[in-house]
Amino acid sequence: MSADTLTPASRDFYERAKGKVALSIAVSAIGLAFLGFTACAGGEASAANNGLDYDNLSSDQKASYKAILGGSGFATFVFILAFFLMTSAAIYISPLINGSANEKKVLRAPQEIDTGLSYSDSDKN
Repeated sequence: MSADTLTPASRDFYERAKGKVALSIAVSAIGLAFLGFTACAGGEASAANNGLDYDNLSSDQKASYKAILGGSGFATFVFILAFFLMTSAAIYISPLINGSANEKKVLRAPQEIDTGLSYSDSDKN
């Protein structure tokens, strides 16, 4: 069945499910960006830690390396937390993983959803 032949309520449900899939993909992409930021900040922290091993460093240079190490280490922690938050949000939003049976069914092939009401039932009110 084509999405063009659905009733307005079913078409809205179908479009909302598709929108949730797109939002889930976008949120997971943001989460992957945070994972890349985690790797970058972790590499900077590791480089600063290796810099402390150099000989003939003044106290100001050692303090600089320690400040970079602390800041990059904290950034790594924050970015990994953001990655976990975005990944869990993407899983929560996704109708393919965490959706209702109707959402999973309508995403495979657009079809009418059963609302439990017919047009004649709504006219009696």
